[in-house]
Amino acid sequence: MSSQKIKYFKNFKYCFFTRNGGVSNKNFSSLNCAFNEEENPKNVIKNREIVKTKFSKSKKLILLNQIHSNKVIFLNKKIPKVIIADGVVTNRKDLCLGILTADCAPIVVFGKKNFGIVHVGWKGAFSDIIKNTVKTFISKGETNDDLNFFIGPHIKKESFEVKKDFILKLLNKNENFKKFITKKRNKFFFDFSLFVKGKILELGISKIRISRIDTFRNFRNFFSYRYYTKKGINNCGRQISLVCFK
Repeated sequence: MSSQKIKYFKNFKYCFFTRNGGVSNKNFSSLNCAFNEEENPKNVIKNREIVKTKFSKSKKLILLNQIHSNKVIFLNKKIPKVIIADGVVTNRKDLCLGILTADCAPIVVFGKKNFGIVHVGWKGAFSDIIKNTVKTFISKGETNDDLNFFIGPHIKKESFEVKKDFILKLLNKNENFKKFITKKRNKFFFDFSLFVKGKILELGISKIRISRIDTFRNFRNFFSYRYYTKKGINNCGRQISLVCFK
């Protein structure tokens, strides 16, 4: 699954944008869509205008205040000024839903009449944000067989080194989760892609497409929080992912 290009699926369209094509500088270069104390807010506003113009100029852009939670909301009539959540679902044709990532997985989900987008990091995956997303769709009349998951660029196993405390958290959830850990040259690596896919499959959903792009290894095209922290830089930009009706 490629990114940056606008993709179409039935009555919907979506895009996993890269970090390129914006106006920001340095570790926010260039299409950073997240406000940050070290970033010029005018650049973020301009970058958001760029993606909105390219993707869907006429629709209202909805972004979340992401907190690595398992909270998913449904937007119908009233839209809060601030949405504190990591997933959002709607059936409104006038809305464009978006999330921001830099190694976490951006996931777009389509039903027959509803669509959504979810920010999934390991914390959200551990706390069942995927299950909560599916529950939200089901509550609006969709079935498991109606749902299609598209997982965008994120950090891959080869780049996701973890320590023993992380492994303990994982195994405390389920000892069978050890299958997601690989040891190589005395280092441990977490297969985040397989873990997320497994979470979807165990809910009885098989229509899943997963990007092969590793944001860490492709840091020139994607913001990677882990890449920058390994370089001793605590701040970096966030790429945006968008979804809406055609």
